[in-house]
Amino acid sequence: MKKYYLLLILVLAVSITIVGCSSETNKENAQVQDEVSKEENIVSPPEETSVEDSVPEIASGKLAPNFTLKNLKGEEVSLEDYRGKLVLVNFWATWCKYCDMEMPDLQRLDEENEDLVVLAVNVQEDKETVEAYIEKGGYEFEVVLDEEGEIATMYLVYGLPNSYFIDEEGILLGRVPGAMTYDQMVQVLDSIREGE
Repeated sequence: MKKYYLLLILVLAVSITIVGCSSETNKENAQVQDEVSKEENIVSPPEETSVEDSVPEIASGKLAPNFTLKNLKGEEVSLEDYRGKLVLVNFWATWCKYCDMEMPDLQRLDEENEDLVVLAVNVQEDKETVEAYIEKGGYEFEVVLDEEGEIATMYLVYGLPNSYFIDEEGILLGRVPGAMTYDQMVQVLDSIREGE
């Protein structure tokens, strides 16, 4: 239980840092938001379901809701497949400039940590767009496609990027909204490992 409190404190500290940085870029954020029309709101729930119908109980210290999506090879990948490893579930899109800035750090984190899986959930983009982006960047971590945005809705994602840390037993440890630096990612991972 101690690790959940330590991680919560660390996630709050990272979030405050991110919010502090975002206040300096409010004009930039407004311009990015202006570029996305209301019809392209990537985190809107699917038309046939309401948010209340599609959102399970999601909270730190509880089992992370499982999901199964297809990767870029067309294979089904489930969150449960990664039990026994730490998982960083990162919700992102190719058009998101903060996601783009974060991708090299996610790649580095994935390469340097054998006990960690980076699971990048692309939200509401087609396979060809995502595949071209991943190939161009040379990214090798697992990428899955949330083409309808159902998993993003289930995880209460309302902006991108958003990262969730999940322990080896599938327990949700916390969420970091917004982009993280490599150092912030390592700080969260170190905190998780120290709490074990």
